[in-house]
Amino acid sequence: MAWDDTTRTGEAFRVTTEVSMSVPPGWGVVSGLRTTDEPRGGDQARDVEQTVLTKDGVVFSIQQGPFEESPIRLLDQVERITGAGSSGYHVSGETRDIATAGGLRGVASDFISADGSGTVTAFVVDGQGIDVQVAGPETQVTRLRSETDAMIDSLTQDGGDS
Repeated sequence: MAWDDTTRTGEAFRVTTEVSMSVPPGWGVVSGLRTTDEPRGGDQARDVEQTVLTKDGVVFSIQQGPFEESPIRLLDQVERITGAGSSGYHVSGETRDIATAGGLRGVASDFISADGSGTVTAFVVDGQGIDVQVAGPETQVTRLRSETDAMIDSLTQDGGDS
């Protein structure tokens, strides 16, 4: 499927009011707020509740919202919710700590389901939980892993440290 709105070289997206990420060219934009966009109603936090990008059957989605606990607790919560809604969903491998190039610290876990495979990554930055999910057919997820890993690695807190 061709997208009317695809990412271009050098674009960045607002993930929360304080966190942004770089996106490689060629991803279809389902929803999200570029750092160059103006918020619709003056409430930027509301405009960036969800970022969804897609390419070749792989969906890269970010949801964010208030969360005061640890990244591992957020990951546990996301996995319980995701697992409840998906037949055949189960975690594959060990949960691992990750750190982005910008210094954000979180945790990640791979999964497989009847629909394919993917990764769930969780961060908590200044009381905001950030849930990053990459999902799609296993061959496509593997083929695009360098791009999706680069997007996650580019997550940066603007104007401060996590």
